[in-house]
Amino acid sequence: MVWRIHFTAEDLERIQVRPTLGPLAETVKAMSLLRCPQQPRAPYRQWRSQVKDRLTPQMTALTVLCPPGSPGVDLPVLTGTAPTMEQGVQALLALPREHLLLEMEFTDRMHKLPATAWAVAETGGQARLRLAAAAVAAHQVLVEPYWTRMHACLHAEQVACLRALATAGPDGLLASLQSEWIRWRPPVLEVLMPTDLDFPLNGRGIALVPSVFVGQIPMLHTNPSDPAEVPWLMLPPAGLRHLWNNPQSRGAALAALVGRNRAAVLRTVADGCTTTELAVRVGISLAAASQHASVLRDAGLIVTRRQGSAVLHVLTPLGAELLRAG
Repeated sequence: MVWRIHFTAEDLERIQVRPTLGPLAETVKAMSLLRCPQQPRAPYRQWRSQVKDRLTPQMTALTVLCPPGSPGVDLPVLTGTAPTMEQGVQALLALPREHLLLEMEFTDRMHKLPATAWAVAETGGQARLRLAAAAVAAHQVLVEPYWTRMHACLHAEQVACLRALATAGPDGLLASLQSEWIRWRPPVLEVLMPTDLDFPLNGRGIALVPSVFVGQIPMLHTNPSDPAEVPWLMLPPAGLRHLWNNPQSRGAALAALVGRNRAAVLRTVADGCTTTELAVRVGISLAAASQHASVLRDAGLIVTRRQGSAVLHVLTPLGAELLRAG
C-alpha cells in the first residue's frame, strides 16, 4: 500500500529543504520510536541498549502520549521548529488547548489514550507543566548525549538536499530521495505505508525535513489546525549507526590538526563539498584530500555522508566553532 503525494508545477517550485525541527521534536520522536515495536531496530540497536534502562517515572506524562505501536500525539507539528530545547519547551507550554486536543483525538481514534492523559490539553495547568518536565527529562537521556553528532548529521542531510535542488532542480531532488520506501514517479511521490492515501498538495508545496528518530519510514505531517500550512515530509538521514558510537579521544585527533593544507581543507568544507571538489579547490591530490577529510572527521570537526557515487563533507558545530576561532 502506498501514500501518493501529488505535485503540480507550482508545488515543485515551492519545495523547501528545512533543517532539523530541533531537540524537542527529536525527543518526542525518540520516545515514540522506542515504544514502537514495528520500527526496524538495526540502525537504533546500540542506542536502544544505551537508553532503555534509563527511563524514569518522571517521563510518564510524555510516554502516555506515545501509545505502543503508534506514532503518538504529533507534538512536533504543533510546536514547530525550535532550535533549542528551551524554545521547544516554551512552545509546548504555550500550545492552545484546542490544537492539542485535536491531535490527541486523532491519536485516540486508533490507539486509546488513558483518561489521565487528557489533562495536558489545559494550557497553564499542572498537567501541562508535568508534560514539559517529562520532555526535558526524556531529552536528557534520549537525545542530549548524542545531540552534537545528530545535529551535524542532520545538517549534512540538509546540505545534500540543497545541493541536489540547486544542481538538478526539484525533479532531480525528488528522484534523489528514492529508496526502498520512496519512489518518484512524476508528478507523484510514492511512500510505502500500511494504508492507501492520495494526498494532493494543491499548490502549497512541501517541506523536506531530516529527522534522526523518524525511523526508517518517511512520515508525512500536516497541521489539522491550519490546512493552509505547508506539509512536512520527515526523512531519515543516512549513516545513523555512527551516532551512537563512543567518540575517540579528541585530544589525539586534534593533535594531528597542524599545517596550512589542513586549515585550508577545513575552510573549504565550510560550504559543503565532495572529496573531488575539495582536492580541486585546495590544489591537492584526491588521496591527500581523502586523508585530510579522514583526520578532520575523526576529530569531530566534519561529518561525511554519501551522495550518489560521491561523498559530501560538511562542518560539525565544533568544526564551525574552531574555524571561527581561527
